[in-house]
Amino acid sequence: MQKPTDLDRRRLLKTAATAAGAAAVIGAGVTTASAKMAQKAVAYQDTPKDGKQCDNCTNWRPPDGCATVDGKISPTAWCRIYVGKK
Repeated sequence: MQKPTDLDRRRLLKTAATAAGAAAVIGAGVTTASAKMAQKAVAYQDTPKDGKQCDNCTNWRPPDGCATVDGKISPTAWCRIYVGKK
């Protein structure tokens, strides 16, 4: 037969493991969401290229943002990771 302290210890360890796993998942989401590339790394330029510009990119976040590039982004700019909307 199990002692009451054995059950409490198991419950405590199980709860701690669950909490640690949840914290890891939440922490990973925050890190991924905030990781953006520098404008220089993606060859950002303030002018369109071959008719392609940021406000027609799937990464565009109005009024002046991008999901993948850091900093203020012009709607008429362009960079190497441009992905046109379909």
